[in-house]
Amino acid sequence: MVRVLIALRRTIVRNQLARTNPAMLLIGAGLVLLSALGTIWLGLVSYPSQAAATDVLALVFLLWAGGRVAQSALAGDAVLRPELFSLLPLDRRRLARSLLVVGLLDPAGVFMAIAFAALVARAARLGAAATAVAVLAVILSLALASVLSTIAGAALGPGSRRGHDVGTIVTAVALSVVAVAATLLPALDTALRRGTVPWLADALTWLPTGWGPVAVQAAARGDWLAVFGSLAGLAVLTVAAADWWPAVLSRRMDAAARPAHAGGGRPGWWSALPRTPAGAVTAKEIRMWVRDPIRLTCLLIAVIVGAAVCAIPRLTGGTYLLLPYGGILTAVIAGACACNLYGSDGTSLWLTVMTPDSSRADVHGRQAAWLIVVAPYTVAITVAFTALSGEHAAWPWALAVLPAVLGGAAGLAPFSSLISVQPLDETGGPTPAYSLKVHIALVVVALTALVPVAVLVAAHVWHEPWLSWAGVPVGLATGAGLTAYLGRRAVSGLENRQVRILRVLADAER
Repeated sequence: MVRVLIALRRTIVRNQLARTNPAMLLIGAGLVLLSALGTIWLGLVSYPSQAAATDVLALVFLLWAGGRVAQSALAGDAVLRPELFSLLPLDRRRLARSLLVVGLLDPAGVFMAIAFAALVARAARLGAAATAVAVLAVILSLALASVLSTIAGAALGPGSRRGHDVGTIVTAVALSVVAVAATLLPALDTALRRGTVPWLADALTWLPTGWGPVAVQAAARGDWLAVFGSLAGLAVLTVAAADWWPAVLSRRMDAAARPAHAGGGRPGWWSALPRTPAGAVTAKEIRMWVRDPIRLTCLLIAVIVGAAVCAIPRLTGGTYLLLPYGGILTAVIAGACACNLYGSDGTSLWLTVMTPDSSRADVHGRQAAWLIVVAPYTVAITVAFTALSGEHAAWPWALAVLPAVLGGAAGLAPFSSLISVQPLDETGGPTPAYSLKVHIALVVVALTALVPVAVLVAAHVWHEPWLSWAGVPVGLATGAGLTAYLGRRAVSGLENRQVRILRVLADAER
């Protein structure tokens, strides 16, 4: 069965690659490879102590393993979906074991293996015994990460009907933790080297991703009991997860055969919106932001990452400097996540194409919905964090930049969605090209604040406090102008390209 599944996977992947932009795929793979090689470098550099090396490697291994598991939970297995086998007369335990073996051949495992080689590079400086322990620890860690990602993809990924359930929350939190830690990696690396955050060091070594580095450190000092305990712990967890996997697979396959329950049709809060074409689109889009797992996950990630990145320096370094800008960073991330709305909607664009003169209402409704969903909590975070920080000089900056970013993102949301439209994959999850587009959009959305930032910088250079407060109306005008201008551009683009975009989306769903 393993050979059949491998051949099936190879055929499906070949067909998927034929419809994928090779440049996007190569860029994404290149960036991941550079990250993996950078992780190996962390195993080659010098550390002030063995404990510091253990803590740093445990942190980066947590990022790699957590990222792989969280990505599987978000996107699932885009190739061998459990629903494909639900009607076949197969023994489910045998199928589960075969899928685990096939999961070990996931290309993501190759990048993880390169990254985890940092532990072997570190152990090579500590002797042959430590090197042998490192090799065994890497194998066990990769096996555990592969099994957990397979389980996460089936239990929480697309097709699992997670909807509003805890799966969406778990996925968003996991991705957020990984993103925050990756963003703050240089600061966390410095703190772990200096030993200024003992609670973090203890937490990292207690997690399974830290047991490999702990085993290598124990082998270097001859503590074989600790070596055996760490490696045995990895082995036991891997076996336990593999034993749990058939039950998860069976539940997923049974759920695929049951019809979904339809929701009620009672009027809700959206009845307060204007009864116009744009109001209808706004109501539809707000429901999509709240109900669609990918969109809801993006919103949760924006809140958690935006707030955490600006709040953690207060916990680790005692500085309030970034705290007032938590709402701004949240708006930037939420705006970047809206850069592919038409690609995410798929062939539902047919409704817009078949409705005369609907482009303007469609674009304006999407802009209004994004602002209604995102603006309230970004404003609340900005006001609350700025007040808590006690940084009175940050008020003009926060109040000037936030409206510019909100308006710029509201304008870019439909406009950028029409540029290089990226359809979802077969499971309804984001593709690598989709993720790359989001990362590019992060930079573009941040650049929408250039005008008020220029005014604020001029006020600081010229020591004119009144000019810094003049940046607030400048930020408001910039945001309003970008929303209107980019909205008009998006309307024109949708009118001219909607049939072509629909053809791309239809081809992707075949």
